[in-house]
Amino acid sequence: MKVSILVPIYGVEKYIEQCAVSLFEQSYEDLEYIFVDDCSPDRSIDVLRHTLERYPHRQGQVRIIAHEVNRGLGAARHTALEAATGELVMHVDSDDYLLPHAVEHLCAAMEQTDADVVDGGYITVANGEEGAPIAPFHGKKETYLKLMLCQNIVFNRIWGRLYRRDLFTRTGINSVEGINYGEDYVVVPRLLLSAKRHYIDEPVYAYRFDNASSYSHSINERHNRSLYHAHAVVMDYFTQHDTDGTYRSAMQMATLAMVRHARRYEGHCRNLDAIYPHRVTPPLQNSH
Repeated sequence: MKVSILVPIYGVEKYIEQCAVSLFEQSYEDLEYIFVDDCSPDRSIDVLRHTLERYPHRQGQVRIIAHEVNRGLGAARHTALEAATGELVMHVDSDDYLLPHAVEHLCAAMEQTDADVVDGGYITVANGEEGAPIAPFHGKKETYLKLMLCQNIVFNRIWGRLYRRDLFTRTGINSVEGINYGEDYVVVPRLLLSAKRHYIDEPVYAYRFDNASSYSHSINERHNRSLYHAHAVVMDYFTQHDTDGTYRSAMQMATLAMVRHARRYEGHCRNLDAIYPHRVTPPLQNSH
Protein backbone atom coordinates (compact mmCIF):
# COMPACT_ATOMS: atom_id res chain seq x y z
CA MET A 1 0.00 0.00 0.00
CA LYS A 2 1.27 3.43 -0.92
CA VAL A 3 1.84 5.82 1.99
CA SER A 4 1.81 9.61 1.64
CA ILE A 5 3.97 11.39 4.22
CA LEU A 6 2.73 14.95 4.72
CA VAL A 7 5.14 17.58 6.01
CA PRO A 8 4.43 21.31 6.55
CA ILE A 9 7.54 23.50 6.44
CA TYR A 10 8.07 26.86 8.08
CA GLY A 11 11.17 28.13 9.86
CA VAL A 12 12.85 24.76 10.42
CA GLU A 13 16.25 25.29 8.82
CA LYS A 14 17.87 23.87 11.96
CA TYR A 15 15.84 20.66 11.94
CA ILE A 16 14.69 19.82 8.41
CA GLU A 17 17.78 17.82 7.40
CA GLN A 18 17.35 15.33 10.26
CA CYS A 19 13.65 15.10 9.51
CA ALA A 20 14.16 14.53 5.79
CA VAL A 21 16.89 11.93 6.30
CA SER A 22 14.58 9.97 8.60
CA LEU A 23 11.88 10.03 5.92
CA PHE A 24 14.09 9.13 2.97
CA GLU A 25 15.78 6.29 4.89
CA GLN A 26 12.55 4.54 5.86
CA SER A 27 12.68 0.77 5.36
CA TYR A 28 9.31 0.97 3.56
CA GLU A 29 9.64 1.68 -0.16
CA ASP A 30 6.19 2.56 -1.53
CA LEU A 31 6.15 6.16 -0.33
CA GLU A 32 5.09 9.59 -1.51
CA TYR A 33 6.51 12.67 0.20
CA ILE A 34 4.54 15.91 0.12
CA PHE A 35 6.28 18.93 1.60
CA VAL A 36 4.34 22.18 1.81
CA ASP A 37 6.45 25.34 1.93
CA ASP A 38 4.31 27.87 3.79
CA CYS A 39 6.60 30.75 2.70
CA SER A 40 9.34 29.71 5.08
CA PRO A 41 11.54 32.78 5.74
CA ASP A 42 14.80 30.84 6.14
CA ARG A 43 16.78 28.25 4.15
CA SER A 44 14.53 25.31 5.04
CA ILE A 45 13.66 24.46 1.42
CA ASP A 46 17.27 24.80 0.24
CA VAL A 47 18.39 22.42 2.97
CA LEU A 48 15.61 20.00 2.02
CA ARG A 49 16.61 20.05 -1.66
CA HIS A 50 20.29 19.52 -0.84
CA THR A 51 19.38 16.62 1.44
CA LEU A 52 17.23 15.03 -1.26
CA GLU A 53 20.21 15.02 -3.65
CA ARG A 54 21.76 12.30 -1.45
CA TYR A 55 18.76 10.02 -2.09
CA PRO A 56 18.32 9.71 -5.88
CA HIS A 57 15.99 6.70 -5.50
CA ARG A 58 13.56 8.92 -3.56
CA GLN A 59 13.62 11.96 -5.84
CA GLY A 60 10.74 10.80 -8.02
CA GLN A 61 8.59 10.31 -4.91
CA VAL A 62 8.92 13.91 -3.67
CA ARG A 63 6.62 16.86 -4.28
CA ILE A 64 7.31 20.31 -2.87
CA ILE A 65 4.25 22.56 -2.95
CA ALA A 66 4.74 26.27 -2.30
CA HIS A 67 2.06 28.53 -0.84
CA GLU A 68 2.07 31.97 -2.46
CA VAL A 69 1.56 33.61 0.93
CA ASN A 70 2.00 32.39 4.48
CA ARG A 71 -1.28 30.72 5.46
CA GLY A 72 -0.39 28.91 8.68
CA LEU A 73 -0.02 25.34 9.88
CA GLY A 74 -3.66 24.36 9.45
CA ALA A 75 -3.64 25.42 5.81
CA ALA A 76 -0.31 23.69 5.13
CA ARG A 77 -1.65 20.39 6.52
CA HIS A 78 -4.84 20.85 4.47
CA THR A 79 -2.86 21.46 1.26
CA ALA A 80 -0.72 18.38 1.86
CA LEU A 81 -3.67 16.07 2.44
CA GLU A 82 -5.51 17.40 -0.62
CA ALA A 83 -2.44 16.59 -2.73
CA ALA A 84 -1.95 13.08 -1.32
CA THR A 85 -2.53 10.07 -3.58
CA GLY A 86 -1.52 7.24 -1.23
CA GLU A 87 -4.00 4.81 0.28
CA LEU A 88 -2.51 5.67 3.66
CA VAL A 89 -1.21 8.94 5.10
CA MET A 90 1.06 10.09 7.90
CA HIS A 91 1.53 13.60 9.26
CA VAL A 92 5.11 14.49 10.25
CA ASP A 93 6.14 17.83 11.70
CA SER A 94 9.31 19.13 10.08
CA ASP A 95 11.16 19.66 13.36
CA ASP A 96 10.52 16.03 14.36
CA TYR A 97 11.64 12.76 12.77
CA LEU A 98 10.59 9.16 12.21
CA LEU A 99 12.37 6.10 13.55
CA PRO A 100 13.78 3.78 10.84
CA HIS A 101 11.01 1.16 10.58
CA ALA A 102 8.09 3.42 11.48
CA VAL A 103 6.11 3.19 8.25
CA GLU A 104 6.83 -0.50 7.70
CA HIS A 105 5.64 -1.58 11.13
CA LEU A 106 2.58 0.69 11.20
CA CYS A 107 1.55 -0.62 7.77
CA ALA A 108 1.98 -4.22 8.91
CA ALA A 109 -0.27 -3.58 11.91
CA MET A 110 -2.90 -1.92 9.73
CA GLU A 111 -2.96 -4.83 7.28
CA GLN A 112 -3.23 -7.37 10.09
CA THR A 113 -6.07 -5.59 11.89
CA ASP A 114 -7.90 -3.78 9.07
CA ALA A 115 -7.88 -0.66 11.26
CA ASP A 116 -8.55 2.86 10.00
CA VAL A 117 -5.98 4.39 12.36
CA VAL A 118 -2.89 2.80 13.88
CA ASP A 119 -1.11 4.61 16.70
CA GLY A 120 2.55 4.05 17.45
CA GLY A 121 4.61 4.81 20.50
CA TYR A 122 6.95 7.78 20.48
CA ILE A 123 9.98 9.29 22.15
CA THR A 124 10.65 12.88 23.13
CA VAL A 125 13.76 14.80 22.13
CA ALA A 126 15.30 17.76 23.95
CA ASN A 127 18.78 19.23 23.56
CA GLY A 128 19.77 16.33 21.35
CA GLU A 129 18.83 13.71 23.94
CA GLU A 130 16.19 11.08 23.26
CA GLY A 131 13.87 10.20 26.12
CA ALA A 132 12.40 6.86 27.12
CA PRO A 133 9.69 5.34 24.88
CA ILE A 134 6.11 6.43 25.56
CA ALA A 135 3.42 3.91 24.67
CA PRO A 136 0.14 4.93 23.04
CA PHE A 137 -3.10 4.76 25.01
CA HIS A 138 -4.19 1.21 25.79
CA GLY A 139 -7.89 0.61 26.09
CA LYS A 140 -11.19 1.07 24.33
CA LYS A 141 -11.51 3.76 21.69
CA GLU A 142 -14.56 5.18 23.45
CA THR A 143 -12.60 5.75 26.67
CA TYR A 144 -9.66 7.22 24.78
CA LEU A 145 -11.87 9.59 22.82
CA LYS A 146 -13.64 10.80 25.95
CA LEU A 147 -10.29 11.60 27.56
CA MET A 148 -9.09 13.31 24.40
CA LEU A 149 -12.18 15.49 24.19
CA CYS A 150 -11.75 16.65 27.78
CA GLN A 151 -8.26 17.93 26.81
CA ASN A 152 -4.98 17.98 28.75
CA ILE A 153 -5.53 14.39 29.94
CA VAL A 154 -4.14 12.47 26.96
CA PHE A 155 -2.01 13.78 24.11
CA ASN A 156 -4.26 14.51 21.10
CA ARG A 157 -1.54 14.34 18.49
CA ILE A 158 -1.99 14.19 14.75
CA TRP A 159 1.53 12.78 14.27
CA GLY A 160 2.83 9.30 15.13
CA ARG A 161 -0.23 7.69 13.56
CA LEU A 162 -1.02 6.02 10.26
CA TYR A 163 -4.42 6.80 8.73
CA ARG A 164 -6.41 5.41 5.85
CA ARG A 165 -6.82 8.34 3.50
CA ASP A 166 -10.42 7.42 2.75
CA LEU A 167 -11.21 8.05 6.42
CA PHE A 168 -10.66 11.73 5.65
CA THR A 169 -12.48 11.68 2.32
CA ARG A 170 -15.58 9.79 3.45
CA THR A 171 -16.03 11.99 6.53
CA GLY A 172 -15.02 15.26 4.85
CA ILE A 173 -12.61 15.97 7.69
CA ASN A 174 -9.37 17.86 7.13
CA SER A 175 -7.24 20.44 8.91
CA VAL A 176 -8.87 23.87 9.05
CA GLU A 177 -7.17 26.95 7.65
CA GLY A 178 -6.74 29.53 10.40
CA ILE A 179 -6.61 26.93 13.18
CA ASN A 180 -2.91 26.71 13.90
CA TYR A 181 -3.03 26.25 17.67
CA GLY A 182 -5.24 23.30 18.53
CA GLU A 183 -4.87 22.04 14.96
CA ASP A 184 -4.41 18.45 16.20
CA TYR A 185 -7.52 18.72 18.35
CA VAL A 186 -9.75 19.90 15.52
CA VAL A 187 -8.91 16.81 13.43
CA VAL A 188 -8.15 13.73 15.55
CA PRO A 189 -11.28 13.46 17.75
CA ARG A 190 -13.57 13.92 14.76
CA LEU A 191 -11.72 11.21 12.82
CA LEU A 192 -11.74 8.76 15.70
CA LEU A 193 -15.48 9.00 16.19
CA SER A 194 -16.13 6.73 13.20
CA ALA A 195 -12.74 4.99 12.98
CA LYS A 196 -11.50 1.56 13.95
CA ARG A 197 -8.35 2.15 16.02
CA HIS A 198 -5.39 -0.11 16.70
CA TYR A 199 -2.02 0.58 18.32
CA ILE A 200 1.51 -0.76 18.62
CA ASP A 201 3.80 -0.01 21.55
CA GLU A 202 6.91 0.26 19.40
CA PRO A 203 8.13 3.88 19.21
CA VAL A 204 7.83 5.15 15.64
CA TYR A 205 8.13 8.91 16.09
CA ALA A 206 10.53 11.36 17.73
CA TYR A 207 8.75 14.44 19.05
CA ARG A 208 10.96 17.47 19.64
CA PHE A 209 9.77 19.75 22.43
CA ASP A 210 12.78 22.07 22.65
CA ASN A 211 11.95 24.09 19.50
CA ALA A 212 11.07 27.44 21.06
CA SER A 213 9.53 28.72 17.81
CA SER A 214 6.87 25.99 17.56
CA TYR A 215 3.21 26.77 18.15
CA SER A 216 3.14 24.66 21.29
CA HIS A 217 5.72 26.90 22.98
CA SER A 218 3.79 30.15 22.86
CA ILE A 219 0.36 31.22 24.03
CA ASN A 220 -1.05 34.55 22.91
CA GLU A 221 -4.46 35.98 22.06
CA ARG A 222 -4.30 34.80 18.45
CA HIS A 223 -3.46 31.26 19.54
CA ASN A 224 -6.23 31.32 22.12
CA ARG A 225 -8.80 32.30 19.51
CA SER A 226 -7.52 29.47 17.31
CA LEU A 227 -8.04 27.01 20.16
CA TYR A 228 -11.57 28.28 20.82
CA HIS A 229 -12.36 27.97 17.12
CA ALA A 230 -11.06 24.38 17.14
CA HIS A 231 -13.29 23.54 20.07
CA ALA A 232 -16.32 25.07 18.34
CA VAL A 233 -15.70 22.92 15.24
CA VAL A 234 -15.36 19.77 17.34
CA MET A 235 -18.44 20.62 19.42
CA ASP A 236 -20.51 21.19 16.29
CA TYR A 237 -19.35 17.91 14.76
CA PHE A 238 -20.15 15.84 17.85
CA THR A 239 -23.49 17.58 18.27
CA GLN A 240 -24.40 16.40 14.77
CA HIS A 241 -22.86 12.93 14.78
CA ASP A 242 -22.87 11.70 18.39
CA THR A 243 -26.57 10.90 18.12
CA ASP A 244 -26.81 8.72 21.23
CA GLY A 245 -25.00 11.24 23.44
CA THR A 246 -22.09 8.95 24.30
CA TYR A 247 -19.66 11.87 24.39
CA ARG A 248 -21.97 14.60 25.68
CA SER A 249 -20.45 14.74 29.16
CA ALA A 250 -16.93 14.78 27.73
CA MET A 251 -17.84 17.73 25.51
CA GLN A 252 -19.28 19.57 28.50
CA MET A 253 -15.98 19.02 30.30
CA ALA A 254 -14.18 20.30 27.22
CA THR A 255 -16.26 23.48 27.32
CA LEU A 256 -15.29 24.01 30.95
CA ALA A 257 -11.66 23.50 29.95
CA MET A 258 -12.03 26.27 27.37
CA VAL A 259 -13.47 28.61 29.99
CA ARG A 260 -10.65 27.83 32.43
CA HIS A 261 -8.12 28.43 29.67
CA ALA A 262 -9.69 31.78 28.80
CA ARG A 263 -9.74 32.93 32.42
CA ARG A 264 -6.18 31.72 33.06
CA TYR A 265 -4.48 33.23 30.02
CA GLU A 266 -6.69 36.22 29.27
CA GLY A 267 -8.47 36.95 32.54
CA HIS A 268 -11.84 37.12 30.77
CA CYS A 269 -14.06 35.20 28.35
CA ARG A 270 -14.60 37.86 25.70
CA ASN A 271 -12.56 36.13 23.01
CA LEU A 272 -14.22 32.86 23.90
CA ASP A 273 -17.65 34.46 23.50
CA ALA A 274 -16.63 35.92 20.14
CA ILE A 275 -15.82 32.60 18.51
CA TYR A 276 -17.54 29.89 20.52
CA PRO A 277 -21.21 29.38 19.55
CA HIS A 278 -22.54 28.49 23.02
CA ARG A 279 -22.70 31.56 25.21
CA VAL A 280 -20.74 31.49 28.46
CA THR A 281 -22.92 32.82 31.31
CA PRO A 282 -22.46 33.34 35.07
CA PRO A 283 -21.29 31.83 37.33
CA LEU A 284 -18.59 30.68 34.87
CA GLN A 285 -18.18 34.18 33.52
CA ASN A 286 -16.61 36.92 35.62
CA SER A 287 -19.31 39.27 36.89
CA HIS A 288 -17.15 42.36 36.53
